[in-house]
Amino acid sequence: MERFRPYRSPFRVIAVLALTLMVLFAAIHAAQAYSVNQASTPAQQTDDSSAPQGANPDPSCRYGVATLGDSQVPFVGVIGAGWYIDFSITAVPASNGAEFAHVISVKQDKSGATYLPTYSVTPPLTSGGLGAQIASNPGALWIVGNEVDRGPNPGDTTSVQGDTHPAVYAEAYHAVYHYIKQQDPTALVSNSALVQITPGRMQYLDLMYDAYVSKFGTGMPVDVWNMHLYILPEVNPQGQPNGIASVAVGTDPALGISESYDPDGGGPAGPQDTCASGDVYCFAEHDSMTAFTEQVVRMRQWMHDHGYRHRPLLLSEYSLLLPYEDDGGTCFVQDEFGNCFTPSRVQAFMTNTFNYLSTATDPNLGFPADNNRLVQQWLWFSIHNLGVGQVSNLIQNETSGALTNLGVTFKSSVEAEPNYINLYPARVNSPFAFTDGSTTADVTLTARVGNNGPTTAGSFQVTFYSNSALTNVIGSASIPAKSSNFPGMTGCGTRNIAVSVPWNDLGPGMHHFWVKVDSGNAITESPPGQDGEANNVLRGTVFIDPLQMFLPAVSRR
Repeated sequence: MERFRPYRSPFRVIAVLALTLMVLFAAIHAAQAYSVNQASTPAQQTDDSSAPQGANPDPSCRYGVATLGDSQVPFVGVIGAGWYIDFSITAVPASNGAEFAHVISVKQDKSGATYLPTYSVTPPLTSGGLGAQIASNPGALWIVGNEVDRGPNPGDTTSVQGDTHPAVYAEAYHAVYHYIKQQDPTALVSNSALVQITPGRMQYLDLMYDAYVSKFGTGMPVDVWNMHLYILPEVNPQGQPNGIASVAVGTDPALGISESYDPDGGGPAGPQDTCASGDVYCFAEHDSMTAFTEQVVRMRQWMHDHGYRHRPLLLSEYSLLLPYEDDGGTCFVQDEFGNCFTPSRVQAFMTNTFNYLSTATDPNLGFPADNNRLVQQWLWFSIHNLGVGQVSNLIQNETSGALTNLGVTFKSSVEAEPNYINLYPARVNSPFAFTDGSTTADVTLTARVGNNGPTTAGSFQVTFYSNSALTNVIGSASIPAKSSNFPGMTGCGTRNIAVSVPWNDLGPGMHHFWVKVDSGNAITESPPGQDGEANNVLRGTVFIDPLQMFLPAVSRR
């Protein structure tokens, strides 16, 4: 493959870069496929006993990392990541107990270049396929597809990514979601992340959502929304799909973000003239915090507009992908301003994005259960890859396991994150019942409990009371600690766990009850600058014989 020359001939460099990224995008998924295929090879297997020394004992659920093969999983604990993903359905456990996000493959069927109305799911929706995996991983997070919006590169008929039209994906999601929930109602199900969140990708989301509503009569039942965030052009200067991010399948190419170009046809300034344009992504913007924050807010706005504000948002993959290789005075590729994607530049991007993601809130768009944070969890690509994203590697190689400077920054960022637990009752039910000729009725009280701290909680009790002084106990239930059969009370507000107790012999009328989380004070809760116990109580109401009750009339006047 030809090396990049300094940025003197923009059109030539852009063309070569597009070709390079076609290969690199294929390389990453080839690497993923290799790691999956090799998972059963003894040399690839790793367990806790072989984990490198220095693992952070308090992983943060905020910070995640992509692993490309089981041999990289031990480094999850070294850098302290609280969750990880390898774009497959299984992986060995991390030494620090980090949560694994399972990715189910969804792909539209094709005959040559012709899309068929059917789709394939891997593993299949059978007891011996996905069913067996669900049974082995109760309460797990399942991501349905990976970059289903990314189709073939120009001139190709197949794609290594999802390559599925929005309406077909809506059908596939429906089938997978309900299959998972039938097997395990406690499981969390998430959408396929798109390559990035641009106007064209927003059209994909709209088409997907509208198709789901049209066919199934309701909005998509998504427990956790997730996105990828890269800042890459989708079309060439002539408006045709390129081989970089390319145009989302089934969307209007006119919405595509263009590569940079010279608007003066060879003028002295060159393509940097176009970098300020809203419909252009220059390579210089690959690490733009302005573009980065725009995509986050754009996704949260879409969620708000479609009734999903009260859902968590995961950024399940991001980093810098454009390459860097010092070749003596220049580099492998330069942006429009002659700058390289040096390790220090990537490190600055990581620091800036971590600072933003850990602090960005919005009282109108943020997730209320997580103090209105915009993003609950984020994931860096990757531990180590020899192809696309090599500039973002966290270790130098798997043999030595030595951290790159970027890996040190990741680890120190996790260690600087305050380790705390903040439990809260997310919501309670308001049941009603009828005496049906008897004098009393029985009901079941249910509360859902969450934790928006970055650390997983151990076991604790939840108690229901019949008075505000919390002295008359109705009943208690326990939420156990994390185990092989239970995901535990993980943090970041992404998981709610339901507990229930009976309340018997209630007479007609209205009855209030109160729920207190960690009623036995087994968990120390200490959010920075807050009273961790202040949000542990919530009130609910029971109605007995509601049709026979006299309620006040309310007038619009």
